[in-house]
Amino acid sequence: MNNRMNTNRSAGPLGNEHGAVAAMTAIFLLVLLAFAAAAIDIGHALVARNELQNTADAAALAGTRALGIIYEGMTPAEQQTYTLTGGDQATVVAAVQDTALANSAAGVPIAINAADIAIGTWNPTSRVHTPTVNQPKAVRVWARRDASANGPISTFLASVVGLTSISVNAVATADMTAVGQTAPGQLDVPFGISTYYFTQFGCGDAIKFYPNDGTPQACAAWHTFDQSPANANTLRTIIDGFRTGAYQSPGTTPGDSLNFINGNVASAFPNLINLYNAKKDANGNWDVFVPVYQSDACSPPNGALPIAGYTEARITNVQGSPNHLISATVLCNIFEGNTTGGGPPFGPVLSTIPGLVE
Repeated sequence: MNNRMNTNRSAGPLGNEHGAVAAMTAIFLLVLLAFAAAAIDIGHALVARNELQNTADAAALAGTRALGIIYEGMTPAEQQTYTLTGGDQATVVAAVQDTALANSAAGVPIAINAADIAIGTWNPTSRVHTPTVNQPKAVRVWARRDASANGPISTFLASVVGLTSISVNAVATADMTAVGQTAPGQLDVPFGISTYYFTQFGCGDAIKFYPNDGTPQACAAWHTFDQSPANANTLRTIIDGFRTGAYQSPGTTPGDSLNFINGNVASAFPNLINLYNAKKDANGNWDVFVPVYQSDACSPPNGALPIAGYTEARITNVQGSPNHLISATVLCNIFEGNTTGGGPPFGPVLSTIPGLVE
């Protein structure tokens, strides 16, 4: 009798231990399940987040390119006073949304809400996008998988711990930046502006392409592109070729050399006047796309100098003998087609082919 009582007493603590082990095992399995949920479901959400980023990138580029094409159809004067219209906004929005729908995240084609498309300007220093209808040049896009668009991502295992879905989103901004390369035929005249000019002057300021009297507002010079010898005869041939279509300026990138003339080019003025008369508008304006050459002085250069960037100018007056004068104004924020961006902002002249900035 005593032995049975002792046996029963000893069985009580053993049963308690089995119960504790079972409880600990259940907790351990729950923890393992939670880790598995984190590994699988969060990993799945991260993959979807990357897919959303690719979608936002492509959509922002498409929208900004659509905006660039709009600028390509304008004159420089129209570009500088452009205000985004309702029709143009619809074109940009459609480009964004069509591109996004061609992409998917976690198996779902991505629809972009109109409210998640911002058209405006990008400040590269502060890295801030500002919505505006006044000469916009950047498009920002949010791509979402959440309650507002496309639905959140359903979880596989995390639902056992109460997490049934995960919301993810991505943002991208594309901008039309300063021209970093020109195609053959894009540079209009055989003269350029020194980088030193832009240390004193800039957008909207006067530039005297000739004569170069050594003053900052006359930091300009004649060149023959990549042609040799760099003399007045070569210069006349180039100018006449521009007028007749027999000459095409070479494609260039910053760092390429221009052959400059430091001599008397007065004999080329009759040729230049003929070109000016052929190109000017009814108001006597001729908008030209010109290289900016690397120089820390305004003295007329001689020989080869590298291209530092590009700018746009409006020639308003060309006079021959006895004055020999070429006067112009540097233009601001002109959009040049058939170029790539990423260059230094002299002016600036902006490429209509955008790049991602965010």
